[in-house]
Amino acid sequence: FQVWGLKMKIYIVGSVSSGKSTLAKKLSKELNIPYTSLDDVVYEVDSSNRCSNTKRTDSERDKLFNSIISGDNWIIEDVGRSCFKDGLKKADKIILLETNKYIRNYRIVKRFMRQKLGIEKCSYDPNFKMLKLMLQWSKDYDSGKDKLKSKISNYEEKVIILRNNDDINNLIINKLSSLNK
Repeated sequence: FQVWGLKMKIYIVGSVSSGKSTLAKKLSKELNIPYTSLDDVVYEVDSSNRCSNTKRTDSERDKLFNSIISGDNWIIEDVGRSCFKDGLKKADKIILLETNKYIRNYRIVKRFMRQKLGIEKCSYDPNFKMLKLMLQWSKDYDSGKDKLKSKISNYEEKVIILRNNDDINNLIINKLSSLNK
């Protein structure tokens, strides 16, 4: 693992429920770099309803996204939407989370149950249609139908693949020890 410069631009990608948000939060805390879920760039949460959001216009979304990636330090995470391809170009490192499909699907169902019970917040209506969609998106990642891996293939030299918690912990430990040298 190479030492990253003082300026860091990190794009975390992976399937739904691969752990992108969790890793982004962890890296943000450890490296003191702000992170953004690109879901929050696409959608604006309706403050009057915990399970509702409004889709931003393309121009609003693009303006907000471009303001984020024009900064010197950022961590962004997403499933690899095409509208955010400039983030791949500008990123110093792209982290691909290759989480086991059974773990992802378990997380999807667990999240659905927690959202239905009101234990976990959500920005969409946690209904069975959404559960089915998320499981399909997980399947589309495994089959390559989502084209995420082909989207990042042009940036092979800056892609880091993490498959499990040990990989994630090693990344953080190596990064922090390199900063302390």
